Amino acid sequence: MPDDQFTAPEERSAPPARARKFWQIGIPFPESMETAFQEEMDQVRLHRNRLTGLTAVIIYGLFAVTDRVQLPDLYKQAWAIRFLLVMPLLALCSIGISRVSRVVVREILLASMGVIVAASIGWIACLSSYQYAGRLVIGLGLVLLFNSIVLSLRFRSALASATIIVFIFGASHAYMQSVTGEPVSFGAWVVFMAYVAISLIGNFRTDQDQRRAFLATAREQERNEELSHAVALLGKLSAEDPLTQLANRREFDRRLALEWGRARRGGYPVALILADVDFFKSYNDRYGHPAGDVCLKRVAAILRSVPQRSSDLAARLGGEEFGILLPSTTIEDATQLAEQMRKAVLALEIPHEASGVAPLVTISFGVAAIEPGLRSDSAELLAGADAALYKAKKEGRNQVALYTAKPA
Repeated sequence: MPDDQFTAPEERSAPPARARKFWQIGIPFPESMETAFQEEMDQVRLHRNRLTGLTAVIIYGLFAVTDRVQLPDLYKQAWAIRFLLVMPLLALCSIGISRVSRVVVREILLASMGVIVAASIGWIACLSSYQYAGRLVIGLGLVLLFNSIVLSLRFRSALASATIIVFIFGASHAYMQSVTGEPVSFGAWVVFMAYVAISLIGNFRTDQDQRRAFLATAREQERNEELSHAVALLGKLSAEDPLTQLANRREFDRRLALEWGRARRGGYPVALILADVDFFKSYNDRYGHPAGDVCLKRVAAILRSVPQRSSDLAARLGGEEFGILLPSTTIEDATQLAEQMRKAVLALEIPHEASGVAPLVTISFGVAAIEPGLRSDSAELLAGADAALYKAKKEGRNQVALYTAKPA
């Protein structure tokens, strides 16, 4: 993902007005990022609210101890409403939140819990004729805070549930006024609307903090991925020949030392094939260097494709010279592979009119295989394969020559 997708909001042009929602203010995300953010937050809410929802049910039940004092005229009815109707509904919503897969339904169930609690409080207060019953409705402010801050509803859900709860607050007081004739005090409205404002501001700021954290995490993850990619690319460039995409001389030397040490500990032989394109200088002089590069690429593809094991390594050692490292391979097996490669290069039928061997591009091979001893060195293997290659060239090229040596 390009880094410019994670630029700060003030560095981006604002999204089109038709793409913005009225609750999406502060830190708007591109659509794909918004989707990823909401999916992550939904998983966080789901995990957290499995316990929080049940906790809300318990807290709601504990408030029954205040009914005896605040509603002495109908506390038994209040208990029946709490324990026989509301708490089972809350428990069902809480269980449904963890069972329902659709995010929209989960959000509705979560927001409904606060609305159900608020409606039950207003209902209980309206049933009572006690002069202080109106104070019970002020408790709807706690429901707002719990909904918006503890449950961390999406801002749109928090706003919708707050609107419904404000309506419940006003309707409850309007009913009690019609019964008692006492209007709700201005102070009660001020306190309640302060609850509304605080809960929504808290919810909005929580949402923005979550967005900033998500944005920072996304940026950090993107930088880490870019760094990993750069490190991998640097490692590849430092170990790969840019023309043929085979291993370069540095990687060949590293792998030779590594495989030599392993073979010494494991007690098995290491084989090495050195290959040299015959009369390649004459080929370049005759056809030009671009054609020579194409020729080397085609030959390299053959040298890479014939060895089948992941531990085998084909490398370009310089110019038209190649090396094929074959761990745990006998001289006989290495010779067969070299012969397959020789025939495959010849089958390419690359014209070479300046060759002293054939009218086509040919290649010579030197093969050596040594089982490392305690005092042996990988240079012995390299020298042996080089001697075998010299022998192949001396005896007419376009052939495979062998070198063998006893373990040190």
